[in-house]
Amino acid sequence: MTDKIPSFKEEFDLIHVPTEKLDEIITKIGTEKKLKRKRTVWSKAVLGVGAAVIARGILIGSASVSPTMAQVVSSIPVIGQIYKNLGDIGLKNVSEAGLSEFSGESKTINGITVTLGEIYYDDARVTASFSIDSEKPITSDYFNIDHNYKGGMPLSNYGLTTNETSPTNLTGILKINYYSFNPDTLELGMTFEGKQGELFEFRKEIVKAQYENKIDIAKFQQIDNLNYKINDIKWGTPGFLISYDAQYKEENYGREVNLEFEVVDSSKKRLKEISWKYGKQLFEPLENDVTELTITPYAKFDIQRGDGHLEWKEHKLEPFKITIP
Repeated sequence: MTDKIPSFKEEFDLIHVPTEKLDEIITKIGTEKKLKRKRTVWSKAVLGVGAAVIARGILIGSASVSPTMAQVVSSIPVIGQIYKNLGDIGLKNVSEAGLSEFSGESKTINGITVTLGEIYYDDARVTASFSIDSEKPITSDYFNIDHNYKGGMPLSNYGLTTNETSPTNLTGILKINYYSFNPDTLELGMTFEGKQGELFEFRKEIVKAQYENKIDIAKFQQIDNLNYKINDIKWGTPGFLISYDAQYKEENYGREVNLEFEVVDSSKKRLKEISWKYGKQLFEPLENDVTELTITPYAKFDIQRGDGHLEWKEHKLEPFKITIP
């Protein structure tokens, strides 16, 4: 049956998966494409590039994958589940909506295959999913996993979420929060350095995704040498994002201040934080029926005095409300 859609044959040669499963997937994708011509409102859901990662026994060898092929790969069982299984609600939404980019690049050294899957980048953060398959048992501490930008390292904080799905397979998500680095297009580099000297290097250019909604706030407040400004608020599929600047200044001392926000919606639900960095705090996506939000900023920071003494400062700032159109 695989010869019914000849245009897929060459790309399928790069995927080792049972033929009967490919038959089922190809038929399904072909049917969806016919339905799409009749119902274009499906385009975002059907053609969205889903998550794609390597699972045990399935291998993608190509460094680039066509959009149609990416859709097929995301339809194969266990392929395309990392953001959905390990990610927060924002990443789950991004994956299901087809807003992430897909790499599919694989490299094998010493019987270990590392594959780069979904990547997503917006004003709040950068995330990249990956899968590691080994001929021998392997654990998450085998690799030192790091990131870079064109070989350099912009100021950032980052973390890893991993899952050992079997003795020979593990999956994970790298999460990066750049301090002030925020280009429209990012060339993300990732390295996996193994304990036996293996070095896997990946590089992928990704375009910054945009939120569906935005309100310019321009709200100012000053308390006890602390000045802050809410720049804008964005929300949509990835979540609810607050952008701000905050500075504490004395005559001979100054520092940037991280703010924390409490966000309560019109049903009295307090939104959960997903991610943060200086100037940005990301919360879970809004429910469809939310009409208003109450936002309360908090400033908690220390001031280092000349004698080495740390003076603690804590302020509850003026709450404000916004209406969700």
